[in-house]
Amino acid sequence: MKLIIIKCYVLFTALLGVFVSAFARADYPEHPIRIVVPFVTGSSNDILARLTSPVLNKALGQPFIIVNMPGADGRIGIEAMVKAPADGYTILFSGGAIALIPALRKTVPYDPLRDVQPIAELGAGPYVVAVNPKLPVRNIVELADLMRKNPGKYNASAGGNSTFMGMILFQIVTGSKVEIISYKGTAPAAQSVVSGETDLTATDASALVSFIPSGKVRALAVAGDKRLTSLPDVPTTKEAGLPDFIAGTAFGVYARGGTPEPIVRRLNVEINKAIATPEVYRHLVSIGLDPSAMSAEAYTQQYRRELARWKDVVAKAKLPLQD
Repeated sequence: MKLIIIKCYVLFTALLGVFVSAFARADYPEHPIRIVVPFVTGSSNDILARLTSPVLNKALGQPFIIVNMPGADGRIGIEAMVKAPADGYTILFSGGAIALIPALRKTVPYDPLRDVQPIAELGAGPYVVAVNPKLPVRNIVELADLMRKNPGKYNASAGGNSTFMGMILFQIVTGSKVEIISYKGTAPAAQSVVSGETDLTATDASALVSFIPSGKVRALAVAGDKRLTSLPDVPTTKEAGLPDFIAGTAFGVYARGGTPEPIVRRLNVEINKAIATPEVYRHLVSIGLDPSAMSAEAYTQQYRRELARWKDVVAKAKLPLQD
C-alpha cells in the first residue's frame, strides 16, 4: 500500500515537473553531478548514495560521482557542499548530522537556514539497540538496569552526531551513565560492538542487519513505533518495556542554498521516482528504512523543525557546546 501511495505521489510530481521544466535550463545537467557523502564507505549515507545513483544516472543522463568526505562528525562533507556553487552539480546525502551540527556547536561557518537547500527525503528509520553478546542482558530493560547499576563502566559506540544524540537520549530516559566512543560512520561503530571494543550501540539497522542473524551482536529493541520488516523478531522499545526511548534518523538529499528552484524541483522529482522503483524500495525496507516521497517544500519544513527540536534537546540535556 505504501509503495502505491508513493507511486501516485511520484506521478503527480512528475506531471508537475513537466510544467516546471519549461522554466528550467534545458541543458541541466550538462556534466557529472557530485554526490558528497560525509561519512566513510559502507556507512548508511554511503549505502543510500550507491543504491540510488545508478537510477539517477539513467534518468538524468549524467554520471553521479560519489565522493566520501568523512571526518569531524560529518562537518567536512557538509561544509564542502555548502561551499560549492549553487548550481545543482554538488549534492549531499546526509542523515541527521546536518540538523544536529548547528545545535551542538557554538558556531558553524554557514547559515543552516540560508545556505542549505533540502531537496528530498530518502527514508526514515528507527535505531536498533544492540549489544555485544558477552554482555549479560537479554532485553532492553535488563540493559537499562545494568547501565544504571554500573555508571560509567560500560561504553557505547556512535557513528556520528545522530547516533551520539541517540545515546544521550538513552541515558536521559534510563537515568544511566555510559561512556560514548565516536567512530567515523555507523559501519565502524557497529563493527566495534562485534569486536567487543564497545559494549552497545543504538544505530541504523543497515549497519547491524548482517551481524544479527549470526549472533555477532544481540539486537534488543527497535526504538520506533513499529517492528522492522528486516528484523521482525526484534520488539519495539514499547513492547520491550522502555516506551519513552524513541530514536532514529531520516536520510535525505541537500544542495547549496540558492540553487535555482527548477533544478531543485527536477532533482526532487527524479529522487522520488528512484525510491519508488521496486528494487530500490525493497532494498530500503530491507535495511530498516521507511521510504517516503515528499516535495522539496515539505522536506524543507521538516528540516527546519529538526533544527529547532535538536537545539531544544541539547539545552535540556545541558550539553556543553563544541568549539
